[in-house]
Amino acid sequence: MPINPVWGFIASYAVLVALAWRLRKVYLVIAAMIAVYAILSSTAMEAWDAARRLSEWNDLRVFVYIFFSMLLAGLMREAGLLNKMVDSLASSSCRLALTGVPALIGLMPMPGGALVSAIALRDKYLREARLSPDDSTYLNYWFRHLWVPSWPLFQSVVITASVLYISPLDVVSHSWIGTLAAILAGVIVSYPILKRVNCLSRGSNIGVFLASISPLLALVILFFTGVSMLYSLIIVVLVFLAVWRPGRRELINALKLATRPTIHLVLLESLYFKNLLLETEMGKAMEAFAGSIGVNEYILVFMVPFILGLAAGGENFFASTAMPALTPYLLTGSGVAWGLLAIAYLGGYLGVMGSPVHLCLALTVDYFEARMGRVLLKTYASIILSIIFGVILISLLYF
Repeated sequence: MPINPVWGFIASYAVLVALAWRLRKVYLVIAAMIAVYAILSSTAMEAWDAARRLSEWNDLRVFVYIFFSMLLAGLMREAGLLNKMVDSLASSSCRLALTGVPALIGLMPMPGGALVSAIALRDKYLREARLSPDDSTYLNYWFRHLWVPSWPLFQSVVITASVLYISPLDVVSHSWIGTLAAILAGVIVSYPILKRVNCLSRGSNIGVFLASISPLLALVILFFTGVSMLYSLIIVVLVFLAVWRPGRRELINALKLATRPTIHLVLLESLYFKNLLLETEMGKAMEAFAGSIGVNEYILVFMVPFILGLAAGGENFFASTAMPALTPYLLTGSGVAWGLLAIAYLGGYLGVMGSPVHLCLALTVDYFEARMGRVLLKTYASIILSIIFGVILISLLYF
């Protein structure tokens, strides 16, 4: 007899935390977590239905996203564009490149997008700056996601706007607090890492910089003209291939990166866990659990999106599950309770950032061969600081 999904999630997460400090292979850690949750909180039919969902386009398109985004990154690397992007951002030192490149690429709302900046910065992080894989992963991961609460192209913003019958710009005009809080937290946590960095710069050039990011600019332009991000990505890759005409070796190297087995295995695990949470109705269970213990409405509005984001690791998941559940609090007779919306979005955003099955975290931990436990330690420190800064800002602005 399956137990309450909330308790199953707590148990599975405890297993993950314990293993994350010992195992370097992130796919084994995630597999153990999924196994514990499936055994404790799902039936055989629910586990099968979660697997069956993987064949639906909603999940298959994520594999297509990851393949083409990694292929584009690989082609840009082989063409030398990623090195030029990194070097052009490094003016007097490389500190700007180590945080600025992930932030820049973070404007592209694609699944696993942190892999693009990870590929671009691998040599800069590990060889020139001589950072550990753990610190490299943290910097790339945290700064890649600064804009999730303030960039209207992200799915969580669009979904939240749809749930509340408002525009995406209405959402970001209040959820931007999460971005500011994350920047402040990231600066504090990354300072001890960056202060010891002393890698050389090749100088900056605005022309070189714009040329190096031309494929990314093309993605943004296509998206804003109405082309979906997936089709925009495919178009840019095809045009890139037609214009650059890579040699056989360059093309094979890019394809090797795009088809890296462990990355797609981690992706498969993350999507399956998301489906398992949906099948076991984790959202409803969490809402009922929070209500049963009589928590304060402000804490409830923060914790429900936070825990659902932590559980599934997808910004679209917390927006599509927590936000509808919280509409009695977010929608009042006089309209949207903007302060509560800011709290809810902050909770969902930071929950996703702390999730070990967040695609960007899991994939970049694997790519850098980092230790999940050490990366999560810095990530959780940033989350705690972000909560403190976010609560202060929201209190000053709304209450």
